[in-house]
Amino acid sequence: MRTRLVRVAVGWSVLLAALLRGEAAQGRDEWYRGLDLEPAAHADLILVARVAEVGEQKTVYGGKAERITVQLKFEPLKTLKGVFTRDALLLTTDDLGGSDEPVSLEKGQVRLLLLGRSGRGYANYNRQGTLEQSVPPLNGQNDPLLDTVKVLIAVGQQHDRDKKVSLLLDGLREAKGASAVPLLLALQRRALLAAQTKGAPGAVTRHLADDSPAVRDAAAGALRALLAGDYLDQKELREGAVAALAALLGRDDLPLEVRLTALEGLGTAGAPALANAAAAAQLKIDRPRDTFAERAAVLRGVGELKIAPQREAVATLLEALPLDAPYDVQWAAGLALSRLDADGAQKLLLTRLRKKSAAGIGIDGDIALLTELPKASAAAALLDVFKLDLRHGEKASFARAAAKVADARLVPALSGMLSPRRPDLRWLATDALLKIDTDAAAEALRPHLKEEEDLHRKLVLAEFLGKHGLRDGYPYAMEHLSEPSLVEQAAAALAAIREPKAVPVLREILKTSNDTTWNSAAIRALGALGEKEFAPQFLEIVQNLKDPLAPAALIALGDLGEAKALPKVREGLASRNQQVAYASARAAGKLLALPGVKADELRDRLAALFADPDAGEGLRLAALETLVKVHDPRLDKALRAAVRDAGLEGSSLMGRTEQLLAERKVKL
Repeated sequence: MRTRLVRVAVGWSVLLAALLRGEAAQGRDEWYRGLDLEPAAHADLILVARVAEVGEQKTVYGGKAERITVQLKFEPLKTLKGVFTRDALLLTTDDLGGSDEPVSLEKGQVRLLLLGRSGRGYANYNRQGTLEQSVPPLNGQNDPLLDTVKVLIAVGQQHDRDKKVSLLLDGLREAKGASAVPLLLALQRRALLAAQTKGAPGAVTRHLADDSPAVRDAAAGALRALLAGDYLDQKELREGAVAALAALLGRDDLPLEVRLTALEGLGTAGAPALANAAAAAQLKIDRPRDTFAERAAVLRGVGELKIAPQREAVATLLEALPLDAPYDVQWAAGLALSRLDADGAQKLLLTRLRKKSAAGIGIDGDIALLTELPKASAAAALLDVFKLDLRHGEKASFARAAAKVADARLVPALSGMLSPRRPDLRWLATDALLKIDTDAAAEALRPHLKEEEDLHRKLVLAEFLGKHGLRDGYPYAMEHLSEPSLVEQAAAALAAIREPKAVPVLREILKTSNDTTWNSAAIRALGALGEKEFAPQFLEIVQNLKDPLAPAALIALGDLGEAKALPKVREGLASRNQQVAYASARAAGKLLALPGVKADELRDRLAALFADPDAGEGLRLAALETLVKVHDPRLDKALRAAVRDAGLEGSSLMGRTEQLLAERKVKL
């Protein structure tokens, strides 16, 4: 059986390769496909240089191992960034990096060098997959790619993301051919801002007509990103993008990669993709397709757009697919049918899953696909799947699916996956039971609390059991309360467990201990337990915000809902002590939610703190979550300011900011 399956798989691979060969050849020599120079624009020294000499040195190690190093002499022609005062620059292939053979560097070639400082001098700052992309070739000193690099250098020096987008769009309006690719990729990183910037779609769509498939692919990708970032559903942008993508797909000479990107863009466009006749024609299931990849892209679009008239065509296609067909096609077809006909999808997916299991084909992905069904249907399907003889990886997939579905009916199946001998499967099943969050789930986990070796996970279990009236985890929570990395979880566990003897123990610690760590932990726990009798003592502590116990006392006062702490919370937000400021932001989230508390000055301070580029990311995130929690109207303005902060690019805080902008439909 296994041999036959391998032969079938190889057969499909050969067929797919043959179908792709003609289209792939068209773009084979386009070394600039996916060329991303924005990170490298931060290099210390950027030069245009001519290869003056190429020398080879052979070194033998241990009498047997031979290694060849190439010494390169570059003649600087133009400096784009930094200072270089010598007539020649000597580098080795080790300095340049790259995976290609160095023979591609020849005397007389003009190359772009993006160099950073190393311990012994200069090294390539732009180490990409190939030597061509790492050390890009140029057509002389006026190559258009140099204008792109200048734009990217200017982008890197901007602190305002709006201005970064404007610079990129100006560059795209002038760029041609290969020089547009790095700019299009850089624009994708700021698609949410670009989607609301006048002229952005036009600056991108002009490159869809480029002769180069690599440029067209980058432009289609940027347009798809603009559509994904357009949370305002701007009619003009979407209709224009759909028309441009449909026109691109109408070309006969379009390579596969470009077609896939364009089809994915249509799937992101929403209703305008269905209103445009040319675009709708591209998304028909029964249209002839040369490759599985294109079928998968169309199916994903049909599912995303929920094109109901194609329900039967999707079902027919899925039913006819071989069990070992490329999985992206199987997944896309199953997902589309789940969106169009949940009941029909459940039956068909289970039928295919049973056949695959009987044939010895892995069903990990098929189990995951069931979670795309409505939760009740997914849970019923998972119970059916669990009756099969599942392998270890399939059990892990089952546990992940159960966590996503979180249905109480799955508790008995998950209970059998808690053996400490399989820790990976054990924690996946545990995570699912935690999300199911019923008394039965707690009882299933209770016998395994002692077996858990990871202390943080042990305290998570202790908290969960406590929420369901089980106090088994009390000793662990109390014993590890003073560990800095565990104090948060230990305090949460104690608050959930509600062990009567906890408060006397904590009171005694606070009364007799001279250890700051234990006293801080006791304060945190007493606050989490809601022991209001300690509020006056904690208020006294925070009168001096330099007191080492002040951060813990501020958080505890927030937990206790002590409005008298508001003046000190406001003062703490302005503290240069990050612990005090962070504790104040956390306390504010609880205190501002109290009935009758307005504290406009405190709210203003939180909004300013979140938008302050000089504040730490953790502190800014705490301020943000407080504003979200209290539904403060200042939030939208603060989000507009934060999304422009270039210092947050690539951070979790920027991700959260963009998520909230989209959820709240904030116009920038």
